Amino acid sequence: MSASIGDYTTHLAAAPLVGFVLWLIARRAQRAFRNLPPGPKGLPIVGDVVHMADLDWLMSSQRRDEYGEMMYVSALGQGVLIINSARVAIDLLEKRSDIYSDRPHYISASEFSTQDLVFSLTAYGDLWRRFRRVAVEGFSKSIVQDFYPIQGREALMLALALMKNPSTLAKHLQRHAWSVMLSVNYHSPPVDSVEDPVVVRIAKQVERLLHEMQPGSRLVEFFTWMKYIPSRFAKWKRDAEYWFVEDSLMYEGLLGKVANDLANGIDRPSFGASVIQNQSKHDLSEREQAWLVGTMVSVGGETTSTTLLWWVLAMLAYPEVQTRAHAELDEVVGSARPPTFADLPSLPYIRAMVKEALRWAPTVPLGMPHVSTEDDWYEGMFIPKGTGCLQNMRTLNFDPEVYGDNAMDFDPARYLDENGQVKALVEGRKAGHMSFGFGRRICPGRYVAEWTLAIDMATLLWAMRFERPEGAQGELDVRTMVHCGTNSNPKPFECKMIPRFTEAEALLTDTLSLYE
Repeated sequence: MSASIGDYTTHLAAAPLVGFVLWLIARRAQRAFRNLPPGPKGLPIVGDVVHMADLDWLMSSQRRDEYGEMMYVSALGQGVLIINSARVAIDLLEKRSDIYSDRPHYISASEFSTQDLVFSLTAYGDLWRRFRRVAVEGFSKSIVQDFYPIQGREALMLALALMKNPSTLAKHLQRHAWSVMLSVNYHSPPVDSVEDPVVVRIAKQVERLLHEMQPGSRLVEFFTWMKYIPSRFAKWKRDAEYWFVEDSLMYEGLLGKVANDLANGIDRPSFGASVIQNQSKHDLSEREQAWLVGTMVSVGGETTSTTLLWWVLAMLAYPEVQTRAHAELDEVVGSARPPTFADLPSLPYIRAMVKEALRWAPTVPLGMPHVSTEDDWYEGMFIPKGTGCLQNMRTLNFDPEVYGDNAMDFDPARYLDENGQVKALVEGRKAGHMSFGFGRRICPGRYVAEWTLAIDMATLLWAMRFERPEGAQGELDVRTMVHCGTNSNPKPFECKMIPRFTEAEALLTDTLSLYE
């Protein structure tokens, strides 16, 4: 039916009103974007691509001096909020976690390479909630005590390895961290080398994933229509689909061994076992279970070894800290046996040292990105939907108002009260630092990480002294970070490990034999 003249008249009369409404919306949006948090002015069209790619520039404390507690950087249409204070991080990522708990979406890495099954990258939604519920329960404070024998055994093995071959410190720490993660998650036998086939396969999977996530690595991230190209015409897509199948088979095979043990009546503590035993309760498919457990292995391996490497550097740079820790160990443990988990409550300085290591050397210095799912206003500033939120750990963990004028130094005593007991240095955060993240995305494996580091540090310091080689010149570089993927390592350094007791190696060996 054709429209009448009256219909056209009505439409024409409504046109000015529609135009006025659109003008108001545009003005409001324009006004909102004029109220973005302060930040550097980028180039037309491309934005501030130069600074966005410069991690050292983004993390510098000068940025807070220039722009304040929040800095907004935009490049190629993507806005990123750099959070430079714990106050803002808690206000946004915890108190408003309902709209700040998403992750960046990667077409290649998330949709095709992993099908959104990497828990640390899973989009905020139903699957993520089920993943998180299982992980939080499986690594709760009460459950992680079941892993003490694994962690104690691995600490002894690490100390013996360093005594016998101290020249390959970094490789020893990497082997140790992977061995802990595989044992805690699958109750696997100890790993002998970083060249272990399982370690190599998981490390390569992580390496591929990080490559896929690098800005500019895949054109499909900018031209999203490319994801609809058939696989036979798109090599990136064929590769992603191939590796998803291969990686799924790997993780399913590792968890399948745990399932076989359980079926044969072998029930040994592991996160994988708890996932399988509670399958009906948490409603995860076998593939989802396998990827969840595999993710917990992959994210814990590198971060633990990196923290320990920074800690060894701190022992060299701050010998007075090492001396005080030795004195505490001598008083509580003595020289007749290595320390155990039963000693840790009586070793407050060692426990404070764990907190200080995690604060002083955050292995992921810009944190894992959160993404806002709604437009938001905070203290008069507009934060658009889809903004990536990075946490500048180099300002959050080094804030002199929280950690004192010596915040840049490695000083575990800051975590001790007047009675020499560990205190809550940051209100509402027992960890005393920000390195485990915020809100609903806080690391669920943090208790395993803390206790692994505690028994490692206690055992290593009981057994040996860390010293610089003879003839070493100049001050150690404790500030420069070498960026590798999401982690940041210290610059290479040399270290000697000297047994503190003649019988230390024999005592370590004898104690280790009790675990066999």
